[in-house]
Amino acid sequence: MPRKKKPYRSKIKIDVDADGKPVNKYYQGRTRAELDQARDAIIARYITGEALADDRLFGDYASEWFRVRKEPFVSPSTRESYRTALNKHLLPVLGDRMLRAITPLELQELLNTYASKSKSLITSILAALRGVYGSAMADRIVSHDPTERLIRPAATPTAVKPTLTAEQRAALAAACESEPMGHYLALLYYLGCRPGEARGLMWQDIDWATGLVHIVRDIDYKTNGTPGALKNKASDRHVPLPAPLRAILQPLRGLPDTYIAHAPSGPDKPLSKSSADRIWVNLMAAAGLATASPDDGKFEKYDPRHKLRPMITPHALRHNYITMLWEHGFDPYETMKLVGHASITTTMNIYTHLSEAQMAKTAAKLDDMFAGPRVAQKLHRHGSQK
Repeated sequence: MPRKKKPYRSKIKIDVDADGKPVNKYYQGRTRAELDQARDAIIARYITGEALADDRLFGDYASEWFRVRKEPFVSPSTRESYRTALNKHLLPVLGDRMLRAITPLELQELLNTYASKSKSLITSILAALRGVYGSAMADRIVSHDPTERLIRPAATPTAVKPTLTAEQRAALAAACESEPMGHYLALLYYLGCRPGEARGLMWQDIDWATGLVHIVRDIDYKTNGTPGALKNKASDRHVPLPAPLRAILQPLRGLPDTYIAHAPSGPDKPLSKSSADRIWVNLMAAAGLATASPDDGKFEKYDPRHKLRPMITPHALRHNYITMLWEHGFDPYETMKLVGHASITTTMNIYTHLSEAQMAKTAAKLDDMFAGPRVAQKLHRHGSQK
C-alpha cells in the first residue's frame, strides 16, 4: 500500500510582537502549487491587505455598524429612524443572509415594496442600506457596493401644509393671550421653532436685554420626552423675541433653570406627551381650530368629554411662521437662520412651494377677472336679440 504523502508546510512572518519577536503565520498545501497559493493568500490578507475579510451575516454586521458607526454620532430622532428601519424593515428580511450573497436586484425588489410609502421611511431604509454596505466596503468584506445603483421608489406625495388665513392667525394670537397655557402656543406661533424645541425652552434661554431667545435643547417624545440634542448644528440658534411674545412671557417669568411650558407637576419638568396633546386640543378649540371627531375613540386621549380633533398640528405653526416671513419679504438665507434649517435647499423648497401656490391663486384671480366681462357681453347680446 503506497505511503500517504505528507502536505507541504511552511511559515511566513507577518508582524513582530511587543518584544520584537516575529509573529509567524503557518500554511500548508498538498502540492507546491497549493502551498504557493496559501502563501499568496496570507500575504494578501495580513501584509498587503488586498484580500477580502470573512463574510458576515447582514444582521450581525448591520447591528454592529449601527452601534459603532452611527448611534454615537446622530441625534436621538435620527437614531430612532435608523433603528426602526433596521429592526422593522431590513433585519426581518435580510438578517440571516450573508452580506456578499445579497444582490443589487434583491435590494431593489425590497425597496420597490415601499413604493407609495412616506418619503421619510424610504429615505431611512435606503440610508441604512447604503450605510451598512459602505461600511462593509471599508472593512473589505464586500468587493462592490450593491446599493450603488439602487433607484428610489416614488413616495406618497407630501401633503400640502395648510396656509392659515388672517382670521385664523388673529384667533391664534388671541388664544396666546387669553388661555391658561397660551404661552406654549405663543412660543410656537411667535418663534417658529419645532415643537420639541418649544417644550425644551427654559427661562434662562431668554436674554431680555438683547431681546433674543436661544434655542438650545429639544424634548423629543421618541426618546421618552427627556431633554436632548437638537436636530442638527444649525438648530442651535438665536431668534428675536417679538414684542407680543415678550408681553405674554414677562408676567410669567420663573427661575432660570425651569421650563417655560412645564408639566403640571412642576416647573422643573417638561410637558409629557399626554399633557402636550391635551393642552393642544384645548388651545385649538379656543381658537376655533378644532372639530368634532368621528366617534371612533381615536382622539379620546386628547379630550374624552368633547372628542375634539385639532385642525392643525403644532408643527403647522412653524410652517405658518416661514410663510409669514416669505409674505413679509425675508430672503431665504434670513429664514434659514431663523428657523434652523441645516441647508438652504430646505428653505428654498418651501419658498418655491409658497410661490407656486401664490401663482395658482393669482391665475384663478385672472380667470375671474377676464371671465366677468365675457359673461356680461354675452348676456347683453342675448338681450339685444330679443
